[in-house]
Amino acid sequence: MRRPVVYYILHTNNRYHQEEYEMKQRLSKSLAVVLALVMLATVGSLFAFAVGEEEQPAKRGLNYLIIGDSIAAGYGMHPVNGSPDDLSNQFTLHHGELVDGTYPKLVSEAIGATTTVNTARESFTTTNYLRMIDHEYDVELTYPQNYYERFLSECTSIMPKVLGGFSDLPVLKDNMVRYIQEADVITIGIGNNDTFTAALLGPVFRTLYYMYGMAGQVPLTMLKGHLNAVTSVDQLVEMAGGYNDIFTELARRVVVYEKNYDRLIQDILAINPDVKLYYVGMYNTFADVQPADSDIVVQFRNQGDVLSGELKDYVTRRSPYAKRVHYVNVGHVEVWPSVPVDNIMFYMTFLIHCHPDYTGHQQIANKILRAMKADGVY
Repeated sequence: MRRPVVYYILHTNNRYHQEEYEMKQRLSKSLAVVLALVMLATVGSLFAFAVGEEEQPAKRGLNYLIIGDSIAAGYGMHPVNGSPDDLSNQFTLHHGELVDGTYPKLVSEAIGATTTVNTARESFTTTNYLRMIDHEYDVELTYPQNYYERFLSECTSIMPKVLGGFSDLPVLKDNMVRYIQEADVITIGIGNNDTFTAALLGPVFRTLYYMYGMAGQVPLTMLKGHLNAVTSVDQLVEMAGGYNDIFTELARRVVVYEKNYDRLIQDILAINPDVKLYYVGMYNTFADVQPADSDIVVQFRNQGDVLSGELKDYVTRRSPYAKRVHYVNVGHVEVWPSVPVDNIMFYMTFLIHCHPDYTGHQQIANKILRAMKADGVY
């Protein structure tokens, strides 16, 4: 039976529309797959940034974990036109990125780490790390005799907010045990905030604590205004209670630090008994400050030498983990050059100038790599 012409027209149109529909379906599925991949990549990138993971070209499949403070975080390493004193550099805080020119990135690249996790943050202390991985320690801080230590921990935790940033401490806490479990190599560069910084600000922190208790974290945010009003190191020393108060507090903080250090190493080894540990020694931040014969420079330079020597002796000889941790003696480290201590700008910029510059970070990296190479890490 001969079909009408209109049938062939409709049939052809239907077949065309069917093919068009199927093509759109295939295209939609393809786009969905591409979109899913993009979303996964994006989420993966955001997660990596949030928790401080960065992939490096693999050589031997090493997982490298950095434990540290502002030095390892990369503070001060964003100079503008070669000058570190730009405000944008001073207020750039970090959340796990590997900053160009810093020793964590230099070491990561040299050993060919498959994964590098940088947990170092500005203002971090051993207490921050212990509270992330040691539940019993966190509970102990709720005991009345330990309230002040808890108060100090809370103060350091909110310091990024005081400086205008934000804290990713909850994310780190959720992942820290896993980072340690997966690590082949860990560098530990922490202690200056536990000791010298805590001693310098100790009288201020104690006053806030005795006046307000744990609520002293709130008036701590007002410190920013008081600190901005200080125009010389002499004024800062006076505000902190004078040399005697500072150095007496320093002696107390060293005792606490050494106890915390042992507990941190104990916890790390309980989580990962086979990990290689490298302790990055402390350098003297006042070594090159001028004028060298100024009373305040002499006082702090001498204390810096005593402190770095004491911590070296403890880590390498008196600690029960002396034979388990490889001490890296960094020696003299180049920092960002500063104006003389009697210049009003010294105090305003010293926070930057006590941190390593590009040469300083390279010096630290070289010492770490020498130790790792001797151990056959790479």
